[in-house]
Amino acid sequence: MRKIKRSPASSTAESPEQPLDRRQVLGAGLAFGAGGLLASLGLSRPAAAQEGVPVSGARAGAPQTGGPPPLPPEPKFAQSPPLKDLRGKVAYITAASDGIGLGIARAASLAGMKVCIGYRNPERLQAALPLFKAGNAGVLPIRHDVTDPDGWTQMLEQVKRQYGKLHLVVNNAGIKTLREASKASYEEWDNAVAVNCSAIFHSVQVCLPHMLAHGEGGHFVTTASMGGLLPGVNAGIYTSTKIAAVGIMEALRVELEETSVGTSVFCPGGVNTDNYVGTGEENPYRAAQLKAHPLPPEIARRFKNRGRPVSMDPLEAGWRVLNGVVNNDLFILSHPEFKPGMQERFDAIMASTPPVEADAPIPKRRVAFEQGVSRCGIYPREIEHRKAPRKSYTSV
Repeated sequence: MRKIKRSPASSTAESPEQPLDRRQVLGAGLAFGAGGLLASLGLSRPAAAQEGVPVSGARAGAPQTGGPPPLPPEPKFAQSPPLKDLRGKVAYITAASDGIGLGIARAASLAGMKVCIGYRNPERLQAALPLFKAGNAGVLPIRHDVTDPDGWTQMLEQVKRQYGKLHLVVNNAGIKTLREASKASYEEWDNAVAVNCSAIFHSVQVCLPHMLAHGEGGHFVTTASMGGLLPGVNAGIYTSTKIAAVGIMEALRVELEETSVGTSVFCPGGVNTDNYVGTGEENPYRAAQLKAHPLPPEIARRFKNRGRPVSMDPLEAGWRVLNGVVNNDLFILSHPEFKPGMQERFDAIMASTPPVEADAPIPKRRVAFEQGVSRCGIYPREIEHRKAPRKSYTSV
């Protein structure tokens, strides 16, 4: 596994007296179940250690006594962007024949990337293809069910046959199950988990070894939602799976921070899903759908009179995602108007934590036992990373 250099501008060196990071919890002999997302691949030292698997390193060749070997020290610097230069690289975006996915694919193509479009609906794909400019680096449509593990293997083989290597995977496919968690059916829950959560794991299990092997840098992005940070709608299935998607990407940052593969989670607010808006042309797929299934007159009048959509343009959303990739941002947030709501949620969590004096004295043995999971170093490193001035959030 190739290691990459870290930026000294994002230093968060720790003193020996500071609490251990959660990745060091295993060194204290704590057992928290199966390893991380990478355990089955044998690619993560922390994940392997959770299962008591011998890991090469400081104790390589030493007798194994059943306990985990020492883990690598906590990184002192934020991970440098593995994909700083996108031109000529290869991107695969799931659900990219419409909506945010198509906006990301268009931005990637305009940035000089070879773009592979994941799709399921051929009519949507045919409407999407004219939006890619002539002379682009390459556009490869791939019909793909993201919930099928074998489909991910077939996708990667198709990309390798066409372009040789894959550098960027954007897990954009999602199912918007707007149902209360208390009223959803088993099928609705299973479908939402399969698309919004399990598909992310499938992408990592298949594509990560390839990225590490070619050594040119790689990156995973997952499109979650502001609902993954702020449960603002009465849709428990959607909210819970999007919160899980955010957690998966945070876990991957912990596991991949020492590699040449970056990780980001995109949490947008409202984004218009029609990529033809502003082009002066009518979306042929949507026009055909309206012709086959006309809207009731009162709804049609409402849409006609409201003018241009107030939501963010999907191409702008795409540029914001790529800006996050080239900067290796853990969190890609695009709508600052949600900041007060997020602050209230985080403040509510902090306000719910008993003050130290309420439980004083806190048992020292309990503190020692918990210190491995009492903090996570990816957050202070991300804060330091974000202190660097940035002129634009839509440039690459």
